[in-house]
Amino acid sequence: MKHIKLLTGIAIIIAASSCTKIKDADYIPTNSPKANNFKEIKVADNFNWSTTNNIELNVIGFASISPISNTFIVSSIDQKEVYFASNTLMSENFVANFDLPAPVKQIKVTYGSISKVLDVNAKNINFDYLLPVVE
Repeated sequence: MKHIKLLTGIAIIIAASSCTKIKDADYIPTNSPKANNFKEIKVADNFNWSTTNNIELNVIGFASISPISNTFIVSSIDQKEVYFASNTLMSENFVANFDLPAPVKQIKVTYGSISKVLDVNAKNINFDYLLPVVE
């Protein structure tokens, strides 16, 4: 039991002595002056404060003998966030405009049983209802 208390005491001493506070002398300041409030912050004139991107999704309709109507949904991959939704005819061409959070690089488009994942590489994206043929 004495050995356990001795080892615990040594461990506490080592742990306590290894923790050191960073001194102000170790801090290397940046060249930017310190701002005291938000109005004093200086940024470049071309700095983009936006945290979203406006996306234009060009939907190419698919003609059918009888009209097919369903909800066209643009969402996150996990479908927890919906960015756009509209009841549309499959035969209609239309443009869906919506704001997308800047970090999002892929979206999921769902129309009934049709589901596609699209990469967001530009502000203009094209979508059609055709699915790839699997052999």
